[in-house]
Amino acid sequence: MKIKIIITIILLFIAALPFGIYRHYFAKGDFVRIEIPQGANAKQIALILKENQIITSPLWFKICTKISGASKFLRSGTFLLNKNMSSEEVIWRLTNDPGVELVKIVIPEGWRIEEIARELKKRGIINKEQLFIDLAKNQELEGKLFPSTYLFGKNTPVELVIRTMQEEYDKNILPIIKAIRTEFTENQILTLASIVEREATYNDERPKIAAVYINRYKIGKRLEADPTVQYALGYIPEERRFWKSRLLYRDLKLDNPYNTYRYNGLPPGPIANPGLNSIKAVLNPEANFPALYFVADNTGRHIFSETYHQHIDNIKNIRSK
Repeated sequence: MKIKIIITIILLFIAALPFGIYRHYFAKGDFVRIEIPQGANAKQIALILKENQIITSPLWFKICTKISGASKFLRSGTFLLNKNMSSEEVIWRLTNDPGVELVKIVIPEGWRIEEIARELKKRGIINKEQLFIDLAKNQELEGKLFPSTYLFGKNTPVELVIRTMQEEYDKNILPIIKAIRTEFTENQILTLASIVEREATYNDERPKIAAVYINRYKIGKRLEADPTVQYALGYIPEERRFWKSRLLYRDLKLDNPYNTYRYNGLPPGPIANPGLNSIKAVLNPEANFPALYFVADNTGRHIFSETYHQHIDNIKNIRSK
């Protein structure tokens, strides 16, 4: 029976060859991950394929499965297919492809593009780490790769992973940004939120930290945010990590537009991919909070102050303990 299916599909493929050549080389679209439920028949599968824009004609798909006798051999599971595939090729895949092995991965808040790419490669989800970095940076997606829990297949195309994470951002973050009237652009909101994300440990402090940076920005005072310098420094070989653990005075002199100790205003863009709470903190900073400074204590929390002298005293008190 398998031989009959293969021969019939080949004959159908040859009959549709002129149209198939055009679709395969010129019209085949983005990758799509689909789920074929256990026990689904050819009609149900055809509708799933049509809804995901993988095929254009459910009727032709059913005719092909009927003629070839493949309807009894269509597999269930997770499959990675392209939009605008021919029915003949889809049938071949669904009768011969074992499907995709799914991997659960958690992308935490505050990671930069390179960290995400490294983890995806480590887990076997992508095999081209640098391609992921290049595509994400070329599309200016720092800040728009939504931190969340994902299910990806092994060796998933880089483009599909990026698109999936960006779609989660569009679904979870864009409506919130559009719903709140603010003087900041989307890029500025994400930039501030990414700094807050790298600074804050506790959610209740995020609106306060956001308020500090917004206060400094509005009066033209340099942000002097350590995470922006860490971002500019990039990968630290001796620590085998990004985000240098301890900044030195020479680091603060780095000539880089992301160095907010040296350049006024906001850096050119986000320094990481912030979570929902940090974005909300920027959109709703602590009200009537005039602080311009804060320093981390030894518990992961921060002490805030309005004047530089108060700030220096706070630093001395912390160090004395």
